[in-house]
Amino acid sequence: MNLTKLMLAVMFFAAAAPARAGELDLLLDRLVEKNVIDPGEAQEIRVGTQEEVKKEISQQRHATLPMWVQTLKFRGDVRLRYQFNDNENKAYNQHRGRYRLRFFVDAKVNEKVYMGFGFASGSSADPRSTNQTFTDNNGKKNLYIDYVFAEYNANDNLAFSAGRTKNPLWLTSDMLWDTDVNLEGLGARVNAPLNYNWQLFANAGLVTLNESSSDPQDPYLLYAQPGVSWRDNDGIYDLKAGAAVYAFNHVRHSTVLNHRPSAADGYQLSNTLAGTKYLYSYDALSPELELNANILDPLPVPGFNYLFGYNLSYAGLFGNYIKSIDHGSNGEGWIAGLKLGQRKVEDAGQWQLRWSLRRLESDAWLDNYPDSDFYGGSTNVKGQEVLLTLGLLRDFALDLDYYAARPIKGNLKKERLFQADINLKF
Repeated sequence: MNLTKLMLAVMFFAAAAPARAGELDLLLDRLVEKNVIDPGEAQEIRVGTQEEVKKEISQQRHATLPMWVQTLKFRGDVRLRYQFNDNENKAYNQHRGRYRLRFFVDAKVNEKVYMGFGFASGSSADPRSTNQTFTDNNGKKNLYIDYVFAEYNANDNLAFSAGRTKNPLWLTSDMLWDTDVNLEGLGARVNAPLNYNWQLFANAGLVTLNESSSDPQDPYLLYAQPGVSWRDNDGIYDLKAGAAVYAFNHVRHSTVLNHRPSAADGYQLSNTLAGTKYLYSYDALSPELELNANILDPLPVPGFNYLFGYNLSYAGLFGNYIKSIDHGSNGEGWIAGLKLGQRKVEDAGQWQLRWSLRRLESDAWLDNYPDSDFYGGSTNVKGQEVLLTLGLLRDFALDLDYYAARPIKGNLKKERLFQADINLKF
C-alpha cells in the first residue's frame, strides 16, 4: 500500500473521531504485524495525526470564543519614587517615598468597537496624581478607576469615543495637561494620510467639568485640534504640528472647580476670582510643534556611550504656546525644550536627556490641570526642568527629574524638587 495514501486515510479517521485514539493505535499495530508498514512509519503517523488533531481542536475552540476574549490584553506599570522638596515657603525640606500602581485591560468587542478600562493608585481623587506616599503606619492604600471608555471605529481614519478616556490631544509637554489627567466626555479622532510624506490629523471633543442638580448651566469644555505631520524620504527628519482651540462654557462667574494647588503645601492659587467665582472664561488658542532628527551615524558622547552603551542617535526640539482669547490680563504661556539620546528608552543602555524652560501666566489657563510637579501645578510660574531617563533592562528604567520653579509675581518663594524613579512595565 502507498504510504502517503495510508497516512491520509488514517489521519482522516483520527480527525473525524479523535476520541478513538486507542483504535488508531490498534490499527497501526496490526499494520506493523502484517509488514504493511514498519514501526518507524507507524510512529510517524501517530505523531503527525496527533499534531493535526490538536491543531483542529484548537481552531474549533478559537472559533467559538468571542472576539473580546481573543483580543483581551492585560498591561500595567509600577513606579517607585524617592522625592525631595525644597520649598522655601515652608519651614522644612521634605523627603518622601512614593509609589504608583496602574493596571489596564483592553479588548476589541467586535470589528468596529474597542473598549478599555484601568485602575490606578492614589491618595485622593485628584486627577493630577496617582502617587501614594509611604505613610499611615503601613496602612492599606486606595485604588481608583483611572479610565473606562468605549471607542467606535467607523473606518481606518475616523473613530469616536465616550467615557473617561486618556487625554486624546497631541501634546509636546505637560505645561497645560498633567500626564495623569484623563478626560470625561465624548471625543472624535481623524487621521488622513495624503501621501508617504504628509498626514493630516484632528482631535475634537466635549469634556464635562462638573454637574449640579440645582444649576442648569453645568461647566464643560469644547476642544478642537487640527494638525499635520511630515517625514522625509530618508528617514532622518520628521515634524509634527497642531493647534488646539479650547472653549470653556459656563466657567466664567461659576464656582471654582475642584483640585486646585494646595496653599497648605506652599503653593499659590493664581486664577483671578470675583469672590469665590471665576472672573474669566479661559478660552484659549494653543499651537504645538515638534521637530525630530534621527542620527543615522550615531555620535559618541563622553561618558554616556561608555556607561550606557548607546551613542547619540536622536535629537529633537519641541514647543507649546498658549494665548487667552477672551481676556488680555496675564493670559499667555509658553514652553520650549530639547531632547537628546534615543528617541525612546525601551532597553538596557538606552538613554534620553530632556530639558525645558517654561512660563505660564496666572490667567493663561485654569490651575486645575498643569503638571502637579511644577510648583504644585500652579499658574503664575516660570522655571526649568531637566529629566534624564536611563534604560536598565528591557521595560525597566531609571528617571532622574529636577525642577526649579518660582512665581512670576507675588511674595511666594522658589521651589526645587528632585525625583528619582524606578519604572517597570508589564
